[in-house]
Amino acid sequence: MRQYILPDYFQGEKLLKLKGKDSQYFIKVLRLKKGDKIFARDKKGESYQLTLLNFDKSSCSVQIEKLKQGDDFETTDTMPSYKGDYPTLNLFQCSCKGKKNETIIKMATELGVSSITLIQSEHCIAKKDSSNNTRYETIIKEAIQQSGSPIITKFNGVLNFKDFVDSLNIPLFFFHQVDIDNKSSLKEKLQEYKVTTPIGILIGPEGGLSDKECNLLIEKGCFPVMLKTNILRAETASIVALSAIHTLIMEKK
Repeated sequence: MRQYILPDYFQGEKLLKLKGKDSQYFIKVLRLKKGDKIFARDKKGESYQLTLLNFDKSSCSVQIEKLKQGDDFETTDTMPSYKGDYPTLNLFQCSCKGKKNETIIKMATELGVSSITLIQSEHCIAKKDSSNNTRYETIIKEAIQQSGSPIITKFNGVLNFKDFVDSLNIPLFFFHQVDIDNKSSLKEKLQEYKVTTPIGILIGPEGGLSDKECNLLIEKGCFPVMLKTNILRAETASIVALSAIHTLIMEKK
């Protein structure tokens, strides 16, 4: 089920006039007609039902009704959507060059991760840069709307590797390119945690994580995982790793 993410300036109004990309999403992407309804969320995850009242080439007006937990809602979108619990996955992605970060952020959001943080690690080719943060947040919004994800994915900006390790307060699985002996498999390790336990996933950049970084993470109590597959691009490794953990947790549930 597709949905609409209400703009930051929304303050609980009953009627709202939308312009630009927001209006185009209703008219050109969803192809809604007058009287059609769509499910919506605000940045806090609160649920709403929106009814399209009227539109022209540059704007549209919608009526907004807040939904209480358990309320039924009407929608013109007949696409199926999973309505159960989701695991709380937090992606820590070492920055990649070019537009790879955008690709990773888009796909991770569609998968339903809770948060995305870019990490500046030793082998990162891309320099630390926060100028793209607004662009990343826009990509997240569009991906949530397109995928119908019930998770309002949060973008946490860019952190240096040391600051990331020092602030780490959740179980972390880091995926690396060299074999490190483990006493248990990924599947066995995930059995230690409840479905709702927040879990972190760290993916290295194009050059991978350095030996120093791997050792630091192990000392911190993080769990190393080697993907037993071909050599993967950083953006491919991110989605493979997230999908593997997501599937194992959901099967456990």
